[in-house]
Amino acid sequence: MYPSLKKCGLILLLLTLILSCSKEPKQGDMFSGLSRQGTENRDNSQQDKMEQKLAKVAPGYTMTFPQDHNSHPEFAIEWWYVTANLTDQNKQHYALQWTLFRFASESQVTPWSNAQQYMGHVSLRDGQSAWFEERFARGGVGNAGTSGSPFSAFIDDWQWRSTSDNPFPSTLKFTIENEVRAELELDANKALVLHGELGYSRKSPDSSQASYYYSQPQINVTGLLNLPTGTVKVTGKAWYDHEWTSQYLNPQASGWDWFSIHFDNGGKLMLFNMRHKQTKEFWSGTLVTEQGATVHLTEQDIIAKVTKQQKVAGRLLPLNWSIDLPKYNIQLQISPLQIQQWNPGTFSYYEGGTKISGSHTGVGFIELTGY
Repeated sequence: MYPSLKKCGLILLLLTLILSCSKEPKQGDMFSGLSRQGTENRDNSQQDKMEQKLAKVAPGYTMTFPQDHNSHPEFAIEWWYVTANLTDQNKQHYALQWTLFRFASESQVTPWSNAQQYMGHVSLRDGQSAWFEERFARGGVGNAGTSGSPFSAFIDDWQWRSTSDNPFPSTLKFTIENEVRAELELDANKALVLHGELGYSRKSPDSSQASYYYSQPQINVTGLLNLPTGTVKVTGKAWYDHEWTSQYLNPQASGWDWFSIHFDNGGKLMLFNMRHKQTKEFWSGTLVTEQGATVHLTEQDIIAKVTKQQKVAGRLLPLNWSIDLPKYNIQLQISPLQIQQWNPGTFSYYEGGTKISGSHTGVGFIELTGY
């Protein structure tokens, strides 16, 4: 997700460079919060000076691992995004999200006034009920951040911890408003996927907006969900996104639509659509075939249509889609796991599980911002 840029999503996702400890964040959707227009607590000269100090995204960067799993504080915005489609022993489906966002802000004065600020989001849907929680923290004092040896990403007791400098295998633990507790084991033994041009992901036709973006879509999950109704054992598939940038979306951009899909045949698919007020939409994506080959998808490869809108949180959202990739003989119908999958945080957006039918079947996630 160039979320939020997402995912979020993203994105994958647009959130303000924000949030000094002395100021309350303003309520708003994830897109407007991340856009330059959302940085209302700074005048333009302050914002311009800050942008000049930040690193820029440019083609030709070579991602290096495990180093690039860790934080990139020289860039404005970054997120570590895990979404999982799980089932219990009764075949009940659960859609789970864990996200850590990092924002660069003013220069550091003391550890308590650290230049890096963090926001955490977690959510769980079971087809009927929905749980969500949001947290904020400063970096530099030990209650939020990432580390590389071993890899970890955390905010308070929301802990994603590995036993090595790679994110997998690892353990993910978090609670949601004292009603839900998750303890999950994540493992992956397939290659990482670099989106766009070897990780350089364009968000507009003229490349004026871009991010560095890679994923691990081949994660196996086992663990426990402690729910108000009891504890269930779950298994399933997870998708990990890591994305960072200093380039804001064009002021004419209005939001994005992001999709990740686990096909039942083992293939994977990521798509995003950047929406603009005065120009055409910009689609991009990545297909991982059943054999493991990675294919970059351009605008010419993707035919997408909204087939049904639903009212959620007082706004009309495109929850049902048809996706056609003619070159690859893929025709999909995407529908939500449940209608109410709105994340009602300080920065609000739609994020939740999907069901896939058509030429291929499977499960996935959808993120919608700017509506």
